[in-house]
Amino acid sequence: MLHYSTIDASTLELLKKLQGDNAFSSTRLAGGTSLALQIGHRKSIDLDLFGHIDEDLYSISEKINKLGKVTTLKNNKNLHIYLINSIKVDLVNYPYPWIDKAIIEDNLILAGKKDIAAMKLAAITGRGAKKDFIDLCFLLNYFSLSEMISFFKEKFKDGSEFLVIKSLSFFEDADQDEEPVMLETHNWKKTKTTITNHLKEYLTK
Repeated sequence: MLHYSTIDASTLELLKKLQGDNAFSSTRLAGGTSLALQIGHRKSIDLDLFGHIDEDLYSISEKINKLGKVTTLKNNKNLHIYLINSIKVDLVNYPYPWIDKAIIEDNLILAGKKDIAAMKLAAITGRGAKKDFIDLCFLLNYFSLSEMISFFKEKFKDGSEFLVIKSLSFFEDADQDEEPVMLETHNWKKTKTTITNHLKEYLTK
């Protein structure tokens, strides 16, 4: 059962409209919103849809503009970023394979936890946001760090394990971020300690 308390009703309505459109019906909701819907740990406000999008730019823009008040932030062949009724939506024409079964419920299609774990590690190797580290910490209730790194390597053949390991101990940027609205008990200092301890355990194997 999905945890609908983690997103606003307007966000859920928009998600259903997007995935109900043939142009985006093969996409999966990923990122923190997908994880929040699955485990109920925090509130989330953005929609990140990944998959094969075969429509041309004009057709995509035409469909999106019918959904309400739209501001286009980025629009190219592989990445479309919009504010739709003040909700940030990323539509990503995604070249990487799915390594986990999709979660299909209430006509929604969500990326599985293995894919989310791999994608969270990829995000952390960029500019790791506080919410990414928090999500990763909650994912440690389902997988070991070793398993998550194996998911990362399976999904991203061109990814760098070295960069993942280096990034997992760098919290300075994330320290400056605002706290997400949590629905389960969380302590940022404890989150950093938990990740650091799991990283040390991984490196000593």
